[in-house]
Amino acid sequence: MAGTPKSLHKAIHGDISSKVLPAVLILAAMSLLIYAHSRPDGDYASKVFLGLILIQILPLAFLEFKVVTCPDPVGMLSLFGTKVLLLHGCFLLLRVLAWPLMEVGFGWSNAIGLVSVLVILKLGFRFKLESFSSHLDVLGLVVLAGAAALVTEMLDFGSTHSFLEQTIHTSSSYIEILGFVPAVWMVYQSAKKSDDVTGTGGANLWQQTGLFCTFLISFYVFEDLATAWHIRSLSALAAAGHIVHFLMLAHFVSFLIYQVSRQDMVML
Repeated sequence: MAGTPKSLHKAIHGDISSKVLPAVLILAAMSLLIYAHSRPDGDYASKVFLGLILIQILPLAFLEFKVVTCPDPVGMLSLFGTKVLLLHGCFLLLRVLAWPLMEVGFGWSNAIGLVSVLVILKLGFRFKLESFSSHLDVLGLVVLAGAAALVTEMLDFGSTHSFLEQTIHTSSSYIEILGFVPAVWMVYQSAKKSDDVTGTGGANLWQQTGLFCTFLISFYVFEDLATAWHIRSLSALAAAGHIVHFLMLAHFVSFLIYQVSRQDMVML
């Protein structure tokens, strides 16, 4: 029985299965999108949402395919984790500030998620405001997402909600979609340059991994699974899209844990 967790990890994250499972989930997202467009009675919102889900899971699949080619795949978490958390903090802050006006997702989940991000950045990743100058790319992505949301709503404003409410909602969605883009860029650059200079900023790697993965799973249980249950009778396709995204995220989280545990076994 002691070898069961290890065998399970190898079965899920072996050389073949680590590529097959993400590929299957990408195909599932594509199938949902194609099916939504093939239905004459398919609603426009579901088609857009499923397209965004497909875009959102591609960076996660890329990270699983590419991070193992980095000289120090485990150390990459310390480098990209801060940026991923900052982007999540940005769209959560936007949701919390807009809560009196409108509720995006579950308001209390957004508030708890924002507090969690701030705590993890401080305790897990040793983030300091003075170091924000090294994360200007995050600010650039937030500005880009906001500008894209503004243009989107100006060109396609047909909602019953106000222009401001729709722009806030779309901005939040776009920032969330870009959540793992810095990680993709950093992993790509590291693999390309064979750069093995990594560090944890003085923090424990297991602590960073545990806090990072716990936040992702905990938040997206509500963002994806609870939302899927809530909207199942309104839009089964959108609910399925949420489930596909959560499965991809859960596989990515288990992939990170597997990489850290494997490094520990090598060092023993």
